Amino acid sequence: MKAKAPTLKDIAQELGLSISTVSRALRGMPEINRDTREAVLALSKSKAYKQHTNHNFSVPKSNLLGAIIPCNDYYFSQIIEGMDHAALDSGYTLIVSNSGESYGREVSIIQRLLQANVDGFLISKTYETNNYDHYNRIIISNKPMVMFDRECKNLEVPQLLIDNYEGGYLATKHLIEKGYRKICFLGDKPGDSLSKFTKENGISEALIEAKIENYEKQKFYGIHNIQKAFEKTTEILRMNDRPDAFLTANDQIAIGVYRAIEEAGYNIPKDIGIIGYYDEPVMNSFSTSLSSMFVPAYDLGKAVINCLISQIHLGQTKKATLQTLKVQLSQRESTNQTKRFFGI
Repeated sequence: MKAKAPTLKDIAQELGLSISTVSRALRGMPEINRDTREAVLALSKSKAYKQHTNHNFSVPKSNLLGAIIPCNDYYFSQIIEGMDHAALDSGYTLIVSNSGESYGREVSIIQRLLQANVDGFLISKTYETNNYDHYNRIIISNKPMVMFDRECKNLEVPQLLIDNYEGGYLATKHLIEKGYRKICFLGDKPGDSLSKFTKENGISEALIEAKIENYEKQKFYGIHNIQKAFEKTTEILRMNDRPDAFLTANDQIAIGVYRAIEEAGYNIPKDIGIIGYYDEPVMNSFSTSLSSMFVPAYDLGKAVINCLISQIHLGQTKKATLQTLKVQLSQRESTNQTKRFFGI
């Protein structure tokens, strides 16, 4: 049986180097010192390492990576920052395009990136995308591809996601533990019904565990900025059975909620608690600081790039794996138990 060719990871582990350093050394990048480069080359030769190509020898490598994001908010800007740093560290240039949540625009961008001969694709699909023909064209072109943030069922490529199920669950459990029972969720669009990794699924699980009913009546969508959140929250606060806590799909919505609650004269957190999502730096700047769920967006960006580069060097275009990154609670005054029960 033919021995399995060593991978970049094998060489990196044996020499005590990072995979990106090995990658740059094999490509002769000038920032790698001579001793390191010679050590990598010597070990790779001794192990009969062969750097795979895309099997189309008439087309040279471009050292370009194409990333497509559905919007350019704080969360995706952090992902792109992580991607850019990891790409540059490995000798690649990142091209970023914004689909604007448009399926047609996503298809057009992919066609242009294929024409530009990028070495690989990193894609967070639009909410409109339910046809994968344009993704299959990437695979047919023998280009590696990694999907991120939004799950694509039945697509045989690596996928890296944030575990938003856990995020929704932990946020809701936190509110329940602080004594809140009438929890209202405000979001832009409903989570993907085909994916289990949604905030709504995690929220529902925590409420079921706590035996809290009628949650479906406490979900509101179509709220995509601070002003819309302010208007909707003002309307909700006039309800006879108003919520005693708001959990929001992002921090911008939480800010709108905060302003509406203050204007209505309620105390935060004694009367109403608030917890946002993504933990933007601004959440700590209010007179009552806002709790939020910290999402490792920068780390996701780096992980996506490293996954793609590994495929490029190993000549892989198909490897269906699913990896999730965990979220953490950033508790602040807006869900502070002491303030809630003692009015301090």
